[in-house]
Amino acid sequence: MQKVRIIQAVTKKISDIEATLSDKGVAIEMCEDFQELEKICNSIEDRKRLSEPFSAKYFDILPRDGFWIRGFDQDGNTVSTQVMRLSELGEINLATLWQQQLKRLHGGKLMATSSPGAQRINGRVVYHGDVWVDRSCARMNLGGIMSHLALSVALLKWAPDFVYGFMGERLCLSGFALKEGYFHCEPIGSHWVEQPREIDPSDWLVWMGRHDLEYLAEHKMISGLLYSQ
Repeated sequence: MQKVRIIQAVTKKISDIEATLSDKGVAIEMCEDFQELEKICNSIEDRKRLSEPFSAKYFDILPRDGFWIRGFDQDGNTVSTQVMRLSELGEINLATLWQQQLKRLHGGKLMATSSPGAQRINGRVVYHGDVWVDRSCARMNLGGIMSHLALSVALLKWAPDFVYGFMGERLCLSGFALKEGYFHCEPIGSHWVEQPREIDPSDWLVWMGRHDLEYLAEHKMISGLLYSQ
């Protein structure tokens, strides 16, 4: 019964978010073609290129292992992206994965230590990244709304043990992590001996466990407060 209740809550939340976005003049598209995502990202002048964990240059991401969400305006222009990718870590924790993967993606050299969350996160793990909003929509809280949508879809699609991402320190301290739906935030998410390329070692690790995701699905957030539906 609890599983049915969670599915119903997530489905309703996704429907409510789509209605909210529609009221703001934004439509959404769920996609699984990561080569198309790369083309879209490269075509937007004001957007950074697609990050390495989602790039076809480094990974073959099958539809079962990843999806992305595009928000677009009434003229068909892309105004927001959210990207999710599943990794089956089993008993290996996130810190161990980073030791194997981040140097290949970003260069530099990692320390043997890591943030507490990275040592805890294992099992079915989803990386949430490439959160982008066009400047024209900066005052619409589009990033937060779209992130809630992406987290809801990930929960429905994969029932992951954990979802995580990285966030700049200033954004984290401004409360944006909470707007996105993340309850857990840890400073200096990854520890480096040598500076990596194109990422900021001071970025915070933000993460959610499955029970956090289910709790978020069953409650709404208003002005940073939670109340039951």
